[in-house]
Amino acid sequence: MRLLTILLAGVFVASAFVPNHLAPVALTTASRKTRLNFVEVSDMDTARTAFFIWFFGASGGAGIARGAFPRMYKNVQTIQGLKDEGPTLGGETVPLSFVCGYPTQGLSIADIKQVVNADVEKIVVKYPVEGNFLSAKGYLTFKAFQAANKKSNPLTVRAVFDTLNSSTDVCNPETAQEKLDAYKADPALVASELLKAKLIGFTSIFVLLFLLGLADVIAFGHAREGWFPDWPGLTNLPASLFDAEIGLRAIPSYWVSDSPSP
Repeated sequence: MRLLTILLAGVFVASAFVPNHLAPVALTTASRKTRLNFVEVSDMDTARTAFFIWFFGASGGAGIARGAFPRMYKNVQTIQGLKDEGPTLGGETVPLSFVCGYPTQGLSIADIKQVVNADVEKIVVKYPVEGNFLSAKGYLTFKAFQAANKKSNPLTVRAVFDTLNSSTDVCNPETAQEKLDAYKADPALVASELLKAKLIGFTSIFVLLFLLGLADVIAFGHAREGWFPDWPGLTNLPASLFDAEIGLRAIPSYWVSDSPSP
């Protein structure tokens, strides 16, 4: 599945940069000894090496992405499950943007004040997380923050902590205390900081996906130059991909196992 994705992405993107007059054509066996589709023999060997570098580099990044998406999905599900959970002091609310993905249009100001009225240093000492290295080093974890706010509204507790660190459940204690102090003075800041945190998270994922896609496209380009430079499937996209003679299924017919000697 991953190889097919690389092929499809590479084909679509690369097609935009292939002039029609340079469209690949089938070459004779004799001509392949010195040149294949404008690719010199030495370039084929270089392209093969480059392919493995880019492919395995992208695979490493994909591993990070695969670990990030389940965590993000679980976090979204947890937040949605907190709707109407636990006590609330009610009263005036701070509106939340729908972009934040919270199952409410606003948070109670009274609930926010109750949550942010905390001493991070005391929380870290009083609620250590067993087996957590960063917790032992004095960092604030969500579990500790949650334990310190057992009587507070669960959704507000989650929202406030997400403004401290939306990507993980661990936060620098100094940064956390600075933000909590700012929220004490102006509870409405929670809404804007939550939106900012979510946008940063979405942007980081978008950039990761873009870079992975770019790496896949580059890897495909090197694969084509290294193993099947005669393949004419980049012409007349996207119909050419499904053509029986020149489509993706035809790549084995253009495969060059060993680069010819110059």
